[in-house]
Amino acid sequence: MFRKTTTVAAVSIFVLGLFCGSALAASEFKLSNQFPASHHVSKGLEVFAEKVAEYSGGELKVKIFDSAQLFKDTEIVEALQDSLIETGLVPVNKWSGMIPVADVFEMPFVFKDLESPKKFLDGGAGEILDGEFQKKGVKTLFWVDYGYIQFFNNKHPLKNPGDFKGLTMRTFSSGDAETLNALGAAPTVMSSSEMYMALQRGTVDGATTGMPAAVSRKVHEVQKFMTMANYTTAQFVVQSSLDWWNGLSDKDREVVMKAGADAEAWIRGVIAESEAEAEKVIRDAGVEIYVLTAEDREAFVAVTESVRKTFAEATGDLGKKLIELAMESSK
Repeated sequence: MFRKTTTVAAVSIFVLGLFCGSALAASEFKLSNQFPASHHVSKGLEVFAEKVAEYSGGELKVKIFDSAQLFKDTEIVEALQDSLIETGLVPVNKWSGMIPVADVFEMPFVFKDLESPKKFLDGGAGEILDGEFQKKGVKTLFWVDYGYIQFFNNKHPLKNPGDFKGLTMRTFSSGDAETLNALGAAPTVMSSSEMYMALQRGTVDGATTGMPAAVSRKVHEVQKFMTMANYTTAQFVVQSSLDWWNGLSDKDREVVMKAGADAEAWIRGVIAESEAEAEKVIRDAGVEIYVLTAEDREAFVAVTESVRKTFAEATGDLGKKLIELAMESSK
């Protein structure tokens, strides 16, 4: 009798422990982040966590794991789909292949300034893309702008498409490589960690990268020219497992989305400051910066039409609609 009572008590304690653990998990969720804690995007994620706690009255909390402690950028999409983590920061280009229309952010010359991506997403693109993500088991919480990509090189100013002929250029993705091909350059896909050495040694003549990234990687020390073209944008998105999202109460969903909107706005503001600061560093280093005029831009738009056309043909009506929304956002 004593053994039976003891066993029942032990089982009861075990079940109670599971229940309590489940309740705790419901009130605190994890967010995987591949950037170090010092990065401005990471600071934006901290804003998100602070706002979640504030708007929920402390009933809902976010625990951020920086520096890819839990998942690398190449692993986070699958982790979210398999519900191995509740939320995570995802580079949009990691959806390439699974969701072809997500490559719209890599299309050349569809966005013009820092306000364009926001207009694009708010104008209907965000809802369209979220619908596609949800088909893959993932929910969009908020978008993370990362600034624009520019052209750097060590040969001569790149003022028109013809200036790219004969140049070997470092590129960060296959989509970006298509743009360089259209411009007449020879692209080489290379990680950002390899970029400086390749530029210093002359393995490549130039590179495509953002200004803040160029400063952090010291690209401005080994390049003579930069063209401020704002020709494509790097975009990230904070997403959640759809199973986890569906399990939240309406109140908690409202809290998460409201906090996400605040974080999105905060990061967008910081990006603008970061771009301006990086431009000053690059100019002060003696790099000659050429800013495309409206006429210059039209020439680049015309030459890269094949890239956008190929994207639209591969993605059908949805891709065409996104291109239209993107071009409209830059008017």
